[in-house]
Amino acid sequence: MADGTSRRLLLKTVAAIPLAATFGLLASPFLRFLLPTRKPLDVLGQSDQPIAEPPVPSFKDTDFPEPWTCLPFMFKQSYIEYNPEGKEVRQIPGYIVKLPTGDVVAYSRICPHLGCIFNFVKDPAECAKGYNFTPTYPVFACPCHLSVYDIANGGKVVSGPAPRPPRSFEVKKVGEEYQVLTLEAGGIA
Repeated sequence: MADGTSRRLLLKTVAAIPLAATFGLLASPFLRFLLPTRKPLDVLGQSDQPIAEPPVPSFKDTDFPEPWTCLPFMFKQSYIEYNPEGKEVRQIPGYIVKLPTGDVVAYSRICPHLGCIFNFVKDPAECAKGYNFTPTYPVFACPCHLSVYDIANGGKVVSGPAPRPPRSFEVKKVGEEYQVLTLEAGGIA
């Protein structure tokens, strides 16, 4: 009985070796698909997520004299690339807004529908006339396909074909300054 059990175990092991080798060979292309910008066998290397390029945009309390003050800015973000510089730096347009609650929020100006650059519309009458939606307070509105975003509710889509809110920036208050640190991960669509 013990002899039959060990023979069976030996046969299972011998049969499993080609299967394990096959899965091992398939793991490398699968990992390259998941992590395309990493060097081969660099599983524990630096993350290939985009990072902010210094200097980060910063604003003072005095830049926001009243609620619904909206300021445009450009955010530099670098992506790891296999080129002589080792990275590609892109500029992402954004808006930083002081809400009536006193909170300061920042969003990318790139519309998540098809990548147009949207506007800050302070006057509800202008929004009703140009974007076919009448808000009760200022909103972001895209001129390409008339998507409208509710700034006070996390950029929620309130009108138009956009599939989701625009990507948000992390804003941190350091002393008397608001610093725009990182951009929410994701693409346009």
